[in-house]
Amino acid sequence: MSQGTALQEAILVHLRGAGGALSSRALAARFLKIDHPDEETCRRLLAPFLMSVPGLLHRPGHGWVLAPRSPAAMPPAAVPDVVPAAAPSSLRDFVALASEGAGPAGSGGVRAVSILPVLGGEECQEEHFPSWAFDGEGQGEGDAPLETDGEGAPQRRADPAGLLPEDLAALAEAIGDLPVVCHRMAREVEPIGRAALLAGVPFRPPVVSASRLGHLLLGLKANHAALDLASALGLEVRGVDDHRGRVRLVAAAYLKMIAILEERGIRSLAALLEYQEMPVAPLDLSGYAFAAEDLKALPSGPGVYLFRDRQGAVIYVGKAKNLRVRVGSYFVPAARGTAKGRAVLERANSFEVQTVASELEAALLEAALIAEHRPPLNRQYEVHERPAPYGPRLNLVVVLPDALPAKGARDSCTLHLLRGGRYLGRQAGEPHDAGPDRPRGGDSWRRLAETIAAAYFPDAAQGRARSSRPRRPGSVSGAPSRGAGPLREEGVDIDWQLVASYVRAHRDEVNALDVDECASPREALTRLRVLMQAACSGGGRVVAR
Repeated sequence: MSQGTALQEAILVHLRGAGGALSSRALAARFLKIDHPDEETCRRLLAPFLMSVPGLLHRPGHGWVLAPRSPAAMPPAAVPDVVPAAAPSSLRDFVALASEGAGPAGSGGVRAVSILPVLGGEECQEEHFPSWAFDGEGQGEGDAPLETDGEGAPQRRADPAGLLPEDLAALAEAIGDLPVVCHRMAREVEPIGRAALLAGVPFRPPVVSASRLGHLLLGLKANHAALDLASALGLEVRGVDDHRGRVRLVAAAYLKMIAILEERGIRSLAALLEYQEMPVAPLDLSGYAFAAEDLKALPSGPGVYLFRDRQGAVIYVGKAKNLRVRVGSYFVPAARGTAKGRAVLERANSFEVQTVASELEAALLEAALIAEHRPPLNRQYEVHERPAPYGPRLNLVVVLPDALPAKGARDSCTLHLLRGGRYLGRQAGEPHDAGPDRPRGGDSWRRLAETIAAAYFPDAAQGRARSSRPRRPGSVSGAPSRGAGPLREEGVDIDWQLVASYVRAHRDEVNALDVDECASPREALTRLRVLMQAACSGGGRVVAR
């Protein structure tokens, strides 16, 4: 069979499956691997292959379509004979397939294929292509030397050129009329189909994607890995971490998902192939205190979000660069694919959001709300697993202006206290609450002075010199002021990498005090007053000395 005839046959099969007209752009992208935006250019590229095929027409404005013709009018030799494969009698009759490419991370042209036939739910003998690469008996045919990737790994030519035509023919013969089950169709089966097309080898098995079924049935992400599928199904991973191990995993995962399919009334291959092409059903939100329109109406800027249960208690706090996208991601079918996602879907009833001006403020506010509410899901599913690096700038006071100052305050800001790379809490600050006209300072300033001394200078009250690294003091006594939460002795985790990188990238905008540069609480307060006045005036960053 010539390449032109094979291409005609493949396009005819695709058009019959589509059941309608397809544009030249779509056919050129799929079969010629040409992504051109102009429909007419793509039509001219396809015309030499398709215009000579009886019964295949090009309709301007619609594309290529099969014209309805009677069987007697169709010349028997003009169109390649395409006989649909006989449907297997059971979903448990299939061939699991996994492949590896010659490029990085298994991409590129197909280099090796493993198949595992399964009949009646019972695994048969595995087969590998090319077979010489797995026999372990020395060099195969040809002069190219073999290389070994490690103990038990297949031997391969040093300069792989993909599967040879005889390998593709043997693979197609081994599969026969059975459907193929793979993890990702686009990565594992479609490259084989393209190679077979160029080699003139018929290769058109029905294909079931285990990844797609995991997305539809289990709520996993659309591009999840095979190991994620195994974990969701409670499967033990067998074999090496390549296509040989993956083919066993795919076979076991598909057999477990057949039970779920049959519960949904899907008991034939035709019904299964139709089901995997269906879009994912949206999540039913009728049991929540909000609707899909509320999620769509969320702002697209940075901020924090809080999930509450039916009693109104905060169960989870998170931050987001884009609140609409992040909050909405919890209420899609794919959210069931993680333990945290399932917990939020089961326990949340309502949500609220707070918009902020930057990612830094979102990270700080998230830590503050976690410290204040101690949400159970934040403790169960720890968000920030990376500890702060040891080194300078771990003791900071970040000063951010308030969007809505307190009633009666001319200007106000919030001070976020970080010690040892952990978040202690936040404290309200009013720079005009202390000055020449009020030498002793107002209430908020006195509270701030007590907080700074207790958090960073525990020995100052006894007149001892400040240690190089402050000891861990107890919690600051007294009720928190407006916009403040109690300081916790141990602090809470914070996305320190985000905080540190943001402060470095926006050093000309962020007003932050490095407490390690201050010799006493008095010096720290003097610098803080300057930073607070700068933050409230909107004048940008000021270096307090």
